Amino acid sequence: MTDDGDFTEHGLRTADGITLSFRNYGSRFSTLAPVLCLAGLTRNAKDFHDLATELALARRVVCLDARGRGRSDYDDNYSSYTLVREVGDILTLISQEFQKPCIIIGTSRGGLAAMILNGVRHDMIAGIVLNDIGPELEPAGLKRIIDYLGIPPNPLETWDDAVAALKSSNANEFPDLTDEQWVAWAHRTFRDDDGVPILDYDLKLRDATLEAGPMTSDFWPQFRGLGDTPTLMLRGENSDLISVETVQKMRRTKPDMTAVTVKGRGHVPFLDEPEARMAILSFIAEIDATTT
Repeated sequence: MTDDGDFTEHGLRTADGITLSFRNYGSRFSTLAPVLCLAGLTRNAKDFHDLATELALARRVVCLDARGRGRSDYDDNYSSYTLVREVGDILTLISQEFQKPCIIIGTSRGGLAAMILNGVRHDMIAGIVLNDIGPELEPAGLKRIIDYLGIPPNPLETWDDAVAALKSSNANEFPDLTDEQWVAWAHRTFRDDDGVPILDYDLKLRDATLEAGPMTSDFWPQFRGLGDTPTLMLRGENSDLISVETVQKMRRTKPDMTAVTVKGRGHVPFLDEPEARMAILSFIAEIDATTT
């Protein structure tokens, strides 16, 4: 265990011998529903730090690095980088760390995992926030992800290079970011290796994804399975992965779902935007009101 002041970092041993890293914020003894944050395909716990710090004033928050991402072990058997295996890892975490149902905040792939988890352990899910993810994914967005997955930007020798790489592929979808926000995004995306930025995930994630075949875009059975699970949908206004039409269809399928558009954001919102933060806090407060 390591202590960073705002959080403690822990290791979780999986059944196949991989050690996963997760951050723990707040008190384990809080009577409120804990929050579990699950990151996107190439992302990690750093994405949730500011939100987790705020939520941890009242409750426990756990932010997981999936296998092959962030500070979790890279797997010699890269074919284990699948959504099914990652869901199994999350189930291990939930069974070992939580004694009560949790609220999951799932960004992109993390949201898909959340929908699957709800079908497996509905009793341990108090609510789900889907951050720019849903049951139907746009081909253009999937292609963009495949195009960059596992391919380091060139050049990538300085942090200025890292920022430039992000701007070159995201400026249109994130038009209003300040220089400070671009730098902060770079430090969430890359890790520092003696002053040199390095992509913060196992590059073999690309091989695993390509060998698994076409990325599916049909998670409607899992979405319909949410049933009465409280759900908040956040969509980036400029998202190329989730369309407005898909969100409308989601609302027709699940009328009790709250949907919020995050202005000036593509895939994915950072969750520090006023409308995103207010929606998350209100959503969690409503769950607290029915469970405490």
